[in-house]
Amino acid sequence: MRHSPGRLLLGMLVAATLALSLGCTAPAAGPAAAPAAGGDAGPVQPKVNRVVMAVDPLNGIETNEVRQLSSPTIWPFRSVYDYPVALDPKTNKLTTGLATSWAWEPDGMAYRVKLRENVPFHGDKWGAFGAQDLIGQWKELTLQDTRHGQATYWRAALKNIEVVNDHEVLYRLNQPDSQFVAAISETQGGAEVRSKAQADAAGRPTAIESAQVGTGPYMYKSRQSNVNLVLERAPFKHWSGVTPDFPEFEFRFIKEASTKMAALLSGEVHLAALPQDLMPQAEKAGMKVLRGQFPGVRIFARFHCCAFVDEPWKPGTAFRFPDSPLMDVRVRKAMQKAVNLDELNRAFFAGKGEPMVVTHLHPKGAEGWDPSWDKRYKDEYGYDVDAAKKLLTEAGYGPGKPFKTSMFIQPVTGVAGGPDIEEAVAGYWRQVGIETTLLTVDAAEFTRQAQSYKYDNHIEFFGTGASAWTGFNSMNSSFRPGGGVRTAQVEKDMLDLLRTMDDNRRQELWRDMGEQLFTQHMNVNLFWLPAEAMSNPQIVGDWLFPGSITGSWTHLQNIRAAR
Repeated sequence: MRHSPGRLLLGMLVAATLALSLGCTAPAAGPAAAPAAGGDAGPVQPKVNRVVMAVDPLNGIETNEVRQLSSPTIWPFRSVYDYPVALDPKTNKLTTGLATSWAWEPDGMAYRVKLRENVPFHGDKWGAFGAQDLIGQWKELTLQDTRHGQATYWRAALKNIEVVNDHEVLYRLNQPDSQFVAAISETQGGAEVRSKAQADAAGRPTAIESAQVGTGPYMYKSRQSNVNLVLERAPFKHWSGVTPDFPEFEFRFIKEASTKMAALLSGEVHLAALPQDLMPQAEKAGMKVLRGQFPGVRIFARFHCCAFVDEPWKPGTAFRFPDSPLMDVRVRKAMQKAVNLDELNRAFFAGKGEPMVVTHLHPKGAEGWDPSWDKRYKDEYGYDVDAAKKLLTEAGYGPGKPFKTSMFIQPVTGVAGGPDIEEAVAGYWRQVGIETTLLTVDAAEFTRQAQSYKYDNHIEFFGTGASAWTGFNSMNSSFRPGGGVRTAQVEKDMLDLLRTMDDNRRQELWRDMGEQLFTQHMNVNLFWLPAEAMSNPQIVGDWLFPGSITGSWTHLQNIRAAR
């Protein structure tokens, strides 16, 4: 079905009104709680035992096996597993986690990492965290049948992990890598610490009834397929000093925005990720907005078309699909200029979206930011139907020979109402003569096909809070399998960036990579979005979370009960 943005918005509002009148049949939120140990604010008596948050489903991903969960799907477990390097939600900077210090060795080929002591794993029989657990995590992640997006990077980057003692290791690299600390941080998926002893004894989980144990402030309790994921407070004081107020936390997976809204207003859930157009209605009903500390979630479309034949880490110029129409930068630019970002922003994000100038780089804090990108943005990216049609004509397309492509209709991580946004963009493209076929595909099948480079003229919408490096690495380089426009210059710059610690040179390389993104239209840029959740202020008082990690809904231990 094809809709305009205005019609989609009207339909969503009508659906919300109907849902509110009919109510919701989701499971009950749980009984009143026993006293809980609070965080920095001191002990507090929560009004419910289990705090429940309504979120979009995980797009068909149904596994608890960590090595198969990349950043877009690991986020519900972020408070179950700790990382060697953490992210401070107040500053958005890397800080100590299970690693208490790290330093690049003089030869530039290893990192020496010292580990926190006496950190227990969940349960009563798996002992404490140590160096062997890092080896277990690395070996799991690099198994050949692993579907994790970081697997290729870890296979290429890491030679081995040398154990100095149980609380000190040397990560020995295959080549200098200035980004490795970020790779073992919670800003990326892949370095989730779980018990090697448990894996050796019981194997990795093959069903969703069980999960690998971690060291986080919450631990796994249960999961129902496509229904919910329930966590419970760990029975020990977490090393960070933060203890969750709520004994239990539940992610409830609800696809329809109107149903999430109804569940929030009826009290069946206490937090909800709602589309922006429904948030004013929720506020009028007494709900409160809780916002991430930093702009981090970004939504854009990436092209499956333009990958190199060459193996990772060896940039080349031979493309897998040289005849794909998306290989033509004029076509990609036309698709960008056909999208009315102002209208889209008002319809879906209440005008809160910040137009994305360069896909992976935000002007606040990005290395190598070039102010000229802001000045050149309107001419290069501004909405212009006539310019879009002219670019398509120059590329050889027109009424007698329309450009045809396909778009996947699927949830967008961290963004409510993703499929509606996708349909709206397809509508803009049709207005300039681009015939866009909408496809629905199973998430696991999509991943397999994408990583095997089976898609040659396809569009995927993506939401992420990943770092700039991860964005380039995952979406626009050959270092990770899958779609995305590549250029040999970006890959050369990335390799050079890994090998240098010189600040001036790093700035030059980042700027050059950004210029490639900007001029080559390597993605269809939409918005940087605030991470906002609606909450019931009678149950939830506050929530300190960065909003800049893929999936947005992290640091669950910081959700404070209303006082």
